[in-house]
Amino acid sequence: LPVFMDELKTISKTIALKKGEELYREGSRPKAVYRLKKGKIKIEQTGEDGNSRIVYIYTVGEYFGFRPLLCNEKHPVSAICLETAEMEVYDGKDFLDITKRSPNLSFNLVEILSFEFNVWINLIGSLSHKSTKERVALILLILNEKYKTSNKESHITMSRIDIASYSGTTEETVVRILGFFKEQGIL
Repeated sequence: LPVFMDELKTISKTIALKKGEELYREGSRPKAVYRLKKGKIKIEQTGEDGNSRIVYIYTVGEYFGFRPLLCNEKHPVSAICLETAEMEVYDGKDFLDITKRSPNLSFNLVEILSFEFNVWINLIGSLSHKSTKERVALILLILNEKYKTSNKESHITMSRIDIASYSGTTEETVVRILGFFKEQGIL
């Protein structure tokens, strides 16, 4: 393990949250960095119309919450548990101190940011040019990967409302499209 992992362990505590609990709210000041140990976290943002849209889903092993901390900005998104979750929490100030002393940790954060940026850009580009049916299908493929277990099976437990939020459509449309996919033998 890299040296910074030992340092991070000294500033971490483990917390558990239930499905639907909020870890942080859009517009709040960042106080910590998180690494998911169990469960899934949805990241959502409220649009001008007041509706929330899922923009990312974090799975086990992923770090999150550090972007606004690094640039001293408020959280642009909310983090909410999609299912019971357990995570390591690193105090924000201590995390920044370790980041300043550890080129390896800093580089790892840049890698994470770059990967997430590419995922978001690809998702935005893909969703903006697709029909509703294609958007739902694409989100189902993404969720299939996010929910895949070690034996390569996938059981998506996300609600229809969340699938609608992620695909940029309504719950009614998702229900209709899922029904169509079942009729076609796709699901």
